[in-house]
Amino acid sequence: MPFFTDIDMLKKLRNMKLTCCIILIILIPAFADCQFYYNDIITTKQTNDQYALLMKNKIRFVSAKSFEANETQSVDFKLEQAISKDGKTIMTNSASLNTGNTISTAFYENNQLVKTMDSSDNIHSTILYEYDANNNVARISNITTDNFMNSKSSETHVWTYQDNLPAEMLLIKNEKDTTYISFEKDNGEIAAESWKKSGRLIEKYYYYYTNSGMITDIVRYNTKAQQMLPDFTFDYDAQNRVTTFTQVRSNASNYFTWLYEYLPNGLKDRETCFDKQKLPVGKIIFYYQTF
Repeated sequence: MPFFTDIDMLKKLRNMKLTCCIILIILIPAFADCQFYYNDIITTKQTNDQYALLMKNKIRFVSAKSFEANETQSVDFKLEQAISKDGKTIMTNSASLNTGNTISTAFYENNQLVKTMDSSDNIHSTILYEYDANNNVARISNITTDNFMNSKSSETHVWTYQDNLPAEMLLIKNEKDTTYISFEKDNGEIAAESWKKSGRLIEKYYYYYTNSGMITDIVRYNTKAQQMLPDFTFDYDAQNRVTTFTQVRSNASNYFTWLYEYLPNGLKDRETCFDKQKLPVGKIIFYYQTF
């Protein structure tokens, strides 16, 4: 997360809180130049697992309230999710002061995310998900239309597997610009992710795990610190649910940490954000309605 002046930080935090809570209620991955194993494979699995949890608890509607550090409610924050009666679609209506209003619809078949449609101001995006016979993500395709700029772009991720673990991914932008992503394995887990373009290594990430196989750190070389540092760190409870999440950007002198709390049925109750000095910045509380 970027950090600038105090005002800019608070504005960015509102965006970050919105993004984070949407992801953790029902994960709808967005395309970005980030760790593809985590973004495509892990996050999509979490999305499908969270969907199954919502269905198990017969949830039909989710809402949230955001509170500032002084416990006053954030009036510019909105998050609502409506789940269709057949469970095949989830519509998310979200808004904040800086992001404006966004409508996202997720479509499910056989308990798997197969399509998302996002609309925000003049930008519209459609993402399609395909799976192989082992229910592994095989292909993710995104088409984005920007009506304001009168432009259209596409991005496709094509995954191949070996021993049921990712071996390679092709990142194809606008059907012609290709980046090759390869993976190194260790003790049955993905240990490293390398990006190559025109035969040149352009990025490399390293993954670290708990004894139960949950990712604890995603690490790369930090150019500002001139050493290996984590971009993301995770802690888990006894049920392997994320309890704390921290993200540090390479150009950041500060960082935020999110603390997650869960209800007895496994659904997320609240998330609280803390700054580097462990001072509270804000929190979000979630509310659920059943059929």
